Amino acid sequence: MSKLLNKLVEEQDGGKVSAGKIIARFEDRGFGPLLLIPSLIALLPTGAIPGVPTFCGITLFLICVQAAMGRESPWLPNKLTQQQIETDKLESAVEKAKPKVQRVEKLLRPRMTQLSQTPMKNVIAGYCAIAALCMIPLEALPFAVALPAFALCITALGMTNRDGVFIGVGSVLQLGTLYLVLTTIGVM
Repeated sequence: MSKLLNKLVEEQDGGKVSAGKIIARFEDRGFGPLLLIPSLIALLPTGAIPGVPTFCGITLFLICVQAAMGRESPWLPNKLTQQQIETDKLESAVEKAKPKVQRVEKLLRPRMTQLSQTPMKNVIAGYCAIAALCMIPLEALPFAVALPAFALCITALGMTNRDGVFIGVGSVLQLGTLYLVLTTIGVM
């Protein structure tokens, strides 16, 4: 990821760059950060605000469905992709993010990459879509959304870094989400 961030900054020649161009540069790895953001919002104390877990779950579901359908990169509304970002602000953000990314890269690395490639990537994305929808009924229970949010965070980190171990751990944690939902609605 740090190499990808460096390349992103090197390709800019001043002026502004669109958010759509930045997202497209991440290619299929762009799904990971887009999954990570709403997952973190639901995982952090903001997830206790009524309606936030439902909004995050729907957002995650829409992103996961795109990955499950095999899109090369995530689709976002034109209003978001056409937003212009000044190159110097992009460079500053990348410089601030690089130390954190490099620390995370010590844990995450490409391994068991077959889980991050088609067709397994599509199956796992579909599985994540189901876990994202599970956030909606779990909103009724205090802090229950933390389990699927955490599982989706782990999976998103694995997808971003093509780390099959993290993808696998996230998928196993998502089984706990399914169990929690079934227990909550009285099926188990």
